Amino acid sequence: MKKWKCTVCGYIHIGEKPPRKCPQCGAPRKKFVLWTGEETSGMGEAGSLIMPVDMEADILVVGTGAAAFSAAVTARANGAEVIMLEKGTSIGGTTIRSGGGFWIPNNRFQKELGIEDRKEDALRYMARYSFPHLYVPDDPTLGLPQHDYSLLEAFYDKASEMVSFMEQTGALRVIQEINWTGWPQVDYQDHLPENKGIRGRTLFPRDSEGKVGYGYEMIRQFEEWARDHGIQILPNHRATRILLNGKGEVCGLEVSSGTEVRIFKARKAVIFGSGGYSHNKELMLNFQRGPHFGGCAAPTNTGDFIILATEIGAKLGNMAGAFRAQSIFESVLADPGGSNNVFYIPGDSVILVNKYGNRFVNEKRNYTDRTMTHFVWDPQQAEWTQMLTFLIFDSRTATLWQGFPPYPIQGAEPSYLIKADTLDELAEAIEARLDSLKGHTGGFALAPDFKDNLKKTVERFNQFALNGKDEDFQRGDFAYDREWTTFPPTIPGQEWPSPDSKNYTMHPFSDSGPYYAIILSAGTLDTNGGPVINEKAQVMHVRGKPIPGLYGAGNCIASPTANAYWGGGSTIGPAMTFGYIAGLNAVQEPEKVFDLKTTARYVKVASTGELEPGTMKKVMLEQVPVLLANIDGTFYAIDDTCSHRGGSLSQGTLQGKNVVCPKHGATFDVTTGKAVASGKKFQVRNLKSYPIKIQGSDVLLGIE
Repeated sequence: MKKWKCTVCGYIHIGEKPPRKCPQCGAPRKKFVLWTGEETSGMGEAGSLIMPVDMEADILVVGTGAAAFSAAVTARANGAEVIMLEKGTSIGGTTIRSGGGFWIPNNRFQKELGIEDRKEDALRYMARYSFPHLYVPDDPTLGLPQHDYSLLEAFYDKASEMVSFMEQTGALRVIQEINWTGWPQVDYQDHLPENKGIRGRTLFPRDSEGKVGYGYEMIRQFEEWARDHGIQILPNHRATRILLNGKGEVCGLEVSSGTEVRIFKARKAVIFGSGGYSHNKELMLNFQRGPHFGGCAAPTNTGDFIILATEIGAKLGNMAGAFRAQSIFESVLADPGGSNNVFYIPGDSVILVNKYGNRFVNEKRNYTDRTMTHFVWDPQQAEWTQMLTFLIFDSRTATLWQGFPPYPIQGAEPSYLIKADTLDELAEAIEARLDSLKGHTGGFALAPDFKDNLKKTVERFNQFALNGKDEDFQRGDFAYDREWTTFPPTIPGQEWPSPDSKNYTMHPFSDSGPYYAIILSAGTLDTNGGPVINEKAQVMHVRGKPIPGLYGAGNCIASPTANAYWGGGSTIGPAMTFGYIAGLNAVQEPEKVFDLKTTARYVKVASTGELEPGTMKKVMLEQVPVLLANIDGTFYAIDDTCSHRGGSLSQGTLQGKNVVCPKHGATFDVTTGKAVASGKKFQVRNLKSYPIKIQGSDVLLGIE
């Protein structure tokens, strides 16, 4: 005779087949397994079926931006079979929306120009900029914790190697940008002593005409190479769970695709390059250092990796961090998922003022550092004093630099543009606009003296422009101001700068209007906090060891840059480099045992919005009618067919957590399927209940 073991309670049954239910715990027949006298092992319930695999590859890569493609290309070029999983309906992530530049120290273009970019210099600059409060120039790790220093070292050591690899494999054509002055670009804090004014670290994709390409061109080249080399790219596939085998190794992913949940097996490793959490309102509220509104991150960037990785014990870092740029506030309200950033403030007769009508920053500073000024807290008024700020400019700047964001082309007056004939009227128009927006701002308003201060501020700025010296914020004193954010007009044939200009980053405001204003807020390129990685791009467990088989790169991890923006492409450069590092190390991983157990696959049956609390409906799980109920915001599912005489419970009444059959009054607990009351002179069997998963707004039921 055979021996059957109940996997729920351990009861042993002897017979040719298992009993209908366990006499000890009541578990159904399917919970019994043929017992050989050896204990089962692994995760999940012992004796359950091995989880069916829908697809498998050596390496699974989550995301399709720069970090993800760098990892995928590297792994594939080193012989691995690769599948890329993209949450969105189209590929490219935030990279495809970007300028496409990538910051690479000690690159071949610098060497060709005779620019020496020594490791110790680059490390000092990165450490000083990213960790100014820790920086100790004479310390072996520059005052940084060993872990953070090792990430900077790994970046420098592998960045230029990565670029050469991408070029040699044919995955990406590269060019060095030469700016409008005829020089390679400077870094964003070129005036820091640690920077030494080194040029040429910013590279770009090179298009088919041999010119600078942008993010779209980068993704186009990566995608073309990937498809030509057999990498499967699957849009509309969202990773919903990281799978661990019995040894605690990452061996695959649970993935939501359409109405089904699919299982993807990773023979060696999983690499995440899935973006930050800019579009997760809850995470933004709870982790960021102050109010943020919009940005340019892909709408799919909702911090999935943070949730999935913490479920398996990943350590988090830099959670308040982000790559930032100011946003056009009213554009964010109109289109939250759009790209609303103001990276550069072009022109010369232009200033930024706060609610008091005062300048508060060098307007030509880089977008990340400039945006940090929005997080000023007023301890007297208990408010974010610079939550909203105001870009003020005249018709000269509006005309000469028309068409370069945020300035519209002449004749176009977008709804976010505030226009008036005088500065007094402009102040009044701003005040009126803020009043109309108070439902979105907590009542943010101008100070009573804004109008007077604005005129004084413009007068003071005009004097600085005439003298060529910004005595308040040193605008124009730095190469970055003069080359990155100040450039010739977009209208050709204009005499610029003026022959008598002493500082072409500034020009006096016109004596007469019109004058313009745009309301700006803090926004993100994307957040850059998440699971912590080591120098091999392995994701670290909260207990201090790498999680076997799990890697990360890009904005989904705790960025090695912290909050600094080293130079043009400081997002994509580290993203590609650590993607490359992840790919190199992932292919060296041993193959993982896939011993997960499961008893169900999941199918979408409804959306959460279809059922308010206290309501129910019938849904079909393949051919089976199921009663789906919302009890106090939690969903439950049981058989819809009454076990007495086949009445449809969904036609009955819901009383609290109980449903009453319309035929004979049999009553069942919707949360368990148990019969809680029978009709006259009859007994009723319990009903089957179904496992439920909520993914976003989708309700999924498990089929065993």
